[in-house]
Amino acid sequence: MVERSILVCGLVWLCCSGGHGQTDTSIPCDDKRVENVVNLALSKYNELLTEGSQLALYDIKEATKAQNESGEFFSVMFTSRETDCPVGGDKVWQQCDYLQQVDKVLRTCQAKVLFDEAGQQLLLHDCSVGIVAEVAPCLGCPENIKKNQEDLQEPLMHSLTKANSILDHTHFFILMELSSATKQVVAGFRYKLQFHMEKSNCTKSEFEAVTDECHPEGSEFMQCNSTVDVAPWRHEVPEVYAECAPGFLKSRSRIKRPTGWSPLRTFTKPMTRESKENIRASTLNCPTKPWKVFRPIFDNTAPVNSTGPTQTNGTETDTVFTDQDLLS
Repeated sequence: MVERSILVCGLVWLCCSGGHGQTDTSIPCDDKRVENVVNLALSKYNELLTEGSQLALYDIKEATKAQNESGEFFSVMFTSRETDCPVGGDKVWQQCDYLQQVDKVLRTCQAKVLFDEAGQQLLLHDCSVGIVAEVAPCLGCPENIKKNQEDLQEPLMHSLTKANSILDHTHFFILMELSSATKQVVAGFRYKLQFHMEKSNCTKSEFEAVTDECHPEGSEFMQCNSTVDVAPWRHEVPEVYAECAPGFLKSRSRIKRPTGWSPLRTFTKPMTRESKENIRASTLNCPTKPWKVFRPIFDNTAPVNSTGPTQTNGTETDTVFTDQDLLS
């Protein structure tokens, strides 16, 4: 009750002082005072818990600073996870490890601290809201990846080479657009790409491969799908499968590309608000890297190879699933 009163008073005081020239300014998430804010908030929150496990920092999402005649106000949003340290123990959260069960979800936290001549004062802290995943994580399933990821360059080049090798055409085709890409962990990495190509001025009789001299002619187009299996640690040539069919993405306007365009050239697009925010976040080191690695453990409640006794027609038999069962 006392803690709630202090929190309410703090919020009222903040609202009253907000009109005296306070302007929030984004600051680096790895700033030392930002880390102090997180430590104060988590230490106080864990101190007030009466049961369960302590929380520890996972990552810092964003941080802002404002100033008025009272001092500097630091506001921080971060996430936390439950740890193996019980509430009321003799360890602080920095000495704890995450509980690795998959049902231990992230908690989002907010904190506000006043830095003045007297020191630092925690005005607000809250870690009560849990972030529940909408879809359970699927280990080994294909995941959509951004089309500008650096590790896509190699599978994309192999896909373009394969596509040109299977096309019975006098000219090379060059990349027009990468539509989508997924990445899957198999015995290595499996990339699945969808892309569009267009006919270039380079003939296969004059050129051995696509070079910077190859420019789009815009008279013929291909829609292609490819699958590329790579395992860099084995130092083997990637396995590539591709299929293409004539076609053009009609919803996309035709853009004349400048001289010197290469098949893997990235176009400079007008900077959107989202891209500006991403650049700003990267310069501020927000979000930070996870404080520790979280490796979720999945409980197997129903083992596939069960050798326990089962009951059939009133009699007990030992059932063992063998390779012969797959053939019957």
